[in-house]
Amino acid sequence: MIETFDTWYNKLTEAQKKEVLDHIFNKKIKSLNEGLFTGPIGKLEKGLFTGPINATSRTCPTCRKPL
Repeated sequence: MIETFDTWYNKLTEAQKKEVLDHIFNKKIKSLNEGLFTGPIGKLEKGLFTGPINATSRTCPTCRKPL
């Protein structure tokens, strides 16, 4: 099954790949971090989570209490 998917997926254009992944992440996968750092799912770029980060926030990244 994985080999069939990989063959199909590799034939898609970059725009189609993005559309498929957006659909899977937004419609098929339930939040893995419910209640913790919830918000929009970040974009996956080269395997790294690159979602929005509030660099000006003066809060603890773990408990979200002000520093």
